[in-house]
Amino acid sequence: MLKDVLSLKMGRSVASIVRSHVPEHRVSQMMDHFTQYVGSSPYASPAVLCSIAHMQTEEGIWYPIGGTRAVPEALSKLAGELGVDIRTGTDILRIETGGGSVSGVTTAGGETIACDAVVSNCDAVRTYRELLSGTPESTKFEKSNRYEAACSGVVLYLGLNRRYEQLLHHNFVFSKDPEEEFDYIYKKGQPAPDPTAYVCAPAISEPEVAPDGCESLYILVHTPYLRPGHDWKAMLPGYRDVILDKLERTAGMEGIRDAIVTENSLTPEGIHNRYRVLNGAIYGLASHGKFTGAFKPGNRRKDLHGLYLAGGAAHPGPGMPMVLMSGWIAADSLDQDVTNGKFA
Repeated sequence: MLKDVLSLKMGRSVASIVRSHVPEHRVSQMMDHFTQYVGSSPYASPAVLCSIAHMQTEEGIWYPIGGTRAVPEALSKLAGELGVDIRTGTDILRIETGGGSVSGVTTAGGETIACDAVVSNCDAVRTYRELLSGTPESTKFEKSNRYEAACSGVVLYLGLNRRYEQLLHHNFVFSKDPEEEFDYIYKKGQPAPDPTAYVCAPAISEPEVAPDGCESLYILVHTPYLRPGHDWKAMLPGYRDVILDKLERTAGMEGIRDAIVTENSLTPEGIHNRYRVLNGAIYGLASHGKFTGAFKPGNRRKDLHGLYLAGGAAHPGPGMPMVLMSGWIAADSLDQDVTNGKFA
């Protein structure tokens, strides 16, 4: 067991491990950028997260036909077949408690639904801060809360009337100076002037997402989580130009502005409001800290009987596979507790 613990290289960062093996700066930048999958800086993340690169390169990437939305649609279909009552468009304002246990939830419409257990996929911090506001559990959680929001991002959804033949399904266009980029995002709290852009061109794998000869692009650039003074309604137009200029200059995507037929966008502000995350963070809680940075709040809460957490801000962390696993773990924990008579 001690050998296994030592193999985790606790106390060292992803960047330090990568650069001790890969001195070429462009290759090392590519390798330690995998920590961005969990919204964290490789200079502050624990070395165990080097495993992300191993998992992706060894086991590959899966693409759900129909896009990411195909996953919740399939889960919804299965839930319906099992008799689950799904209420869409129902905002939960509060988790009701009593005697150290969950007793129900209250909706924005004023309805209180009695229940013995709640699985919250709202951000862990916001669950305690907002849904449990005023309770002893919320007060205790806030006193010990040392969690930092992960980074946020700007997403451009572009429908183009042409294709760029050099693009693969997944593409990264890197910044010239990763240290400067991460310094802006994680320390200065400002959008990086020369950002790394992830460009997804799914029509390569699923032609139906765009008309023949056209393309449907998903472009993600990481930004700081929401800070005081950030007004993305005012900031977006200028940063959109930074992103498109970057793609034209370094990705061979000349004339991209003229090729745009339809466009939409998502900013940290929109992410914060739509997904109930902490300060607009895409990836829940940052994995910073060279010893315990990879640990997230547990799924079965010990402080409040009947409360379970799922999502990117709960164990095992952010990213599509991890988020699905968190739901699985939360459901298994609840099932075990019911089976063991803890709700009798």
